[in-house]
Amino acid sequence: MRENVLSNKEEYLGSLFSKENETKKLSRQFAEELGLARISVSAAEAQLIQVLIKMQGCKKFVEIGTLTGLSAQYIFDALPEGAELWTLEKDPRHAEKSAEVFAKLDQSKKKIHLVVGDAREELLKLEASGPFDGVFIDGNKAAYLDYLLWAEKNLRSGGLVLADNIFLSGSVWGEATQQKFSEKQVRIMSEFNERLANPELYESAIAPTFEGLFVALKK
Repeated sequence: MRENVLSNKEEYLGSLFSKENETKKLSRQFAEELGLARISVSAAEAQLIQVLIKMQGCKKFVEIGTLTGLSAQYIFDALPEGAELWTLEKDPRHAEKSAEVFAKLDQSKKKIHLVVGDAREELLKLEASGPFDGVFIDGNKAAYLDYLLWAEKNLRSGGLVLADNIFLSGSVWGEATQQKFSEKQVRIMSEFNERLANPELYESAIAPTFEGLFVALKK
């Protein structure tokens, strides 16, 4: 019964937010071609991310984990004129697809910088462009805590932290899942969640999406 409820819920949400433009559809097509459609952000989750970024008035934003450029487009749409988005991707195949998508976007009034390489190394190079207004963490799960510690140093006070997949399909509370996560991934994500939940460091909440979306403001 629970699986049916989830299926019906996803179908309903998809019907509300399914009207994506051609470049977003292209990102989804590329993800499907790479066999990664299941890990692409849903339209409903992407819309939530977009609204949160708009509400916070972010102008300088960092995304960790580009995949095929879908979530980056939602973030880009949320940014005002004069804004910049840096989006980091380690896999050259994913980056190639993202670059093809980004080339079709109007970047005359705001910019996307596609950064290819290991995020932990590339983030250090970005520090000169900070401080930043927000970050979306959706990359290597075992590096989430490293990403967060970087964000704490490089986000302005009141900066927005968004992090996807923070439930690890239920592994963080010990649920048996089809997708297997290592002990290290579970430990790191648990530490990550505990840090973001610390009221001395952040004002935060969790949007109970299927995979969990952490929403936090740096103090």
